[in-house]
Amino acid sequence: MRRRNEWKLVDGGITIVDDVVLRPARSQTPTVHALLRHLLDQGLTCVPEPIGIRRGIEALRHIPGDSGGDAWQHQVGDEGLRSAAVLLAEVHEALRGWVPPDDAEWGVPPLPGAGEICHGDPGPWNMVWDGPRAVALIDWDLAHPGPELDDVAYALEYFAPFCSDEVACADDGHHFPSPPDRRARISGFVSAYGLSTTTGLFDRVVARQAQTIEHAQFMAARGVQPQRSWVEEGHLDDLRERVRWSREHRYLFE
Repeated sequence: MRRRNEWKLVDGGITIVDDVVLRPARSQTPTVHALLRHLLDQGLTCVPEPIGIRRGIEALRHIPGDSGGDAWQHQVGDEGLRSAAVLLAEVHEALRGWVPPDDAEWGVPPLPGAGEICHGDPGPWNMVWDGPRAVALIDWDLAHPGPELDDVAYALEYFAPFCSDEVACADDGHHFPSPPDRRARISGFVSAYGLSTTTGLFDRVVARQAQTIEHAQFMAARGVQPQRSWVEEGHLDDLRERVRWSREHRYLFE
């Protein structure tokens, strides 16, 4: 039996032992832990508590609930959509005013002069779900200085969603029982987040899709997985196809 204080990854990947999540540490992990401690100090309970870093492994307090592939089914309904937007807004509000350490490192390039912090990857899979409600935001490896609206745009790509009806309704896709009303879902997400208008958001989503390609290239050049494999296997072409599809289907969103 594994001793409770023994930090060891199973097959080199994410490992959960009791109430602790063990993950490979990265160069940005100390910065991420400082960010998470700030959020906890602000009274949030919707982010993982950092326990520490030891011999290339980071430890975080596990937040029970559905995430990853199990998350998609929960974001389909209106309650799931709106709770995800409220969660993102709460995190952004608590992040305002946080000053990163002088030696901060980031998983993707920060935007020069940015006074806000993005999660960088706020899709349904990186939220923890308690039934139809998003209750926590995890996996902060791609956090970086940048406009909060970039996070909103990134989330909308998946919550709207910006994909074909076939993908949206697939059992291995977004799990919608019928083609979604994308305009209504964008309006619902934006309203719950606290924005007064959807004007300009379509272009913001497309720009964020293009930025995802740049981020993947950046991480691949640093040897980060799975982005390195994505580049080697031609997955960036799939990301470019997403941008093309969005531009050709603007009428679905506005």
